[in-house]
Amino acid sequence: MDRIADHFASTYTEARAKFLAAVQAGGARLLSSHTNPAKGPSGEDCITDVAWQGPVDASKLLILVSGTHGAEGYAGSGCHVAWLMERWFERVATRDTAILFIHAMNPHGFAWGRRVNEDNIDLNRNFVDHDQPHPENPDYVAIAKHIDPSDWSEPALSEHNRAIARFLGLDRHDVMCKAMHGGQYVNPRGIFYGGTQPAWSNRLFRQLVAQHAAKARHVAIIDYHTGGGVWGYCDLFIDDDLAGRPTRNWFAQVSVISEDKAANGKNAQSETPGNLFYSLPSILPGKELTLCLVELRTGEAGGHDAVRAENWLFQHGDPNSAQGLALRAQMRERFYPARREWRVMAAYQSNAMLVEALCGLSAL
Repeated sequence: MDRIADHFASTYTEARAKFLAAVQAGGARLLSSHTNPAKGPSGEDCITDVAWQGPVDASKLLILVSGTHGAEGYAGSGCHVAWLMERWFERVATRDTAILFIHAMNPHGFAWGRRVNEDNIDLNRNFVDHDQPHPENPDYVAIAKHIDPSDWSEPALSEHNRAIARFLGLDRHDVMCKAMHGGQYVNPRGIFYGGTQPAWSNRLFRQLVAQHAAKARHVAIIDYHTGGGVWGYCDLFIDDDLAGRPTRNWFAQVSVISEDKAANGKNAQSETPGNLFYSLPSILPGKELTLCLVELRTGEAGGHDAVRAENWLFQHGDPNSAQGLALRAQMRERFYPARREWRVMAAYQSNAMLVEALCGLSAL
């Protein structure tokens, strides 16, 4: 267990060093490195690294992305380092397939331990067409002052939470709802803010995919995330409607977004605007695509409260105060559990998922 857990890091700088070492040791090659214009908390550069594993002329490509939500990059990075260091690509030995790694897609958020980027933008709400009117979220507008309060102390906080619950018609305020999770484009200081133009990471992602996936016939993507749910469980979502053929059978366990939406009338992934993995059809028109997003689950309670508290801290508080350090630690644990068992479980399930994806691609 210790060997696998040691592939995970405790800082962004350590995670980057482990990834670069794994690229060299794991039979991959570094393609490029891209420095974000904003610095990390200690003045360090925040860098997105790009690597390739497999034949240069592969017609089938798997894109792996870590750190779209910066703080969640620890988990994705550790999983990718584990894959490389344990030499899984050689074990699978699939034909005519390659992997494109995009490490720390949002390196500023990764370095600061924040889900958002240098402009408080949630990158997974930023991939909309900014030349068109931005998606509206009237639920957020109706209770924005309660979702993103200027105070984070009692008794005001409890009243804000009760107001959210009343608006939702529920007993609880901390639930997956459009008002909070559905993205918003009106409050640059609020949570899940999608921005008004493509962010640095958005522009870079489009450039990298257009450059490196141009020769591939079939492109699959898995964007790594962490968040609430059954602790230690790997929850894979797939939308293969645009692939030209169903690819859901590659995986032993997968939630098919289109079918889930049809059955339930509502799905958080398909109804959330601006997701990174949904940008591939516009970047690679005419190609066969398999679009996946994985959630490495970290526990049931407290998710949106952690995000709200952390946002309040960076908008209204002192991130280096005792309260600030406590809230940041809460945020980190929420999206990157400290227990080594969680990291081993994440790596194990990730490896199995990547084997399935590569075998599926190879068989096309």
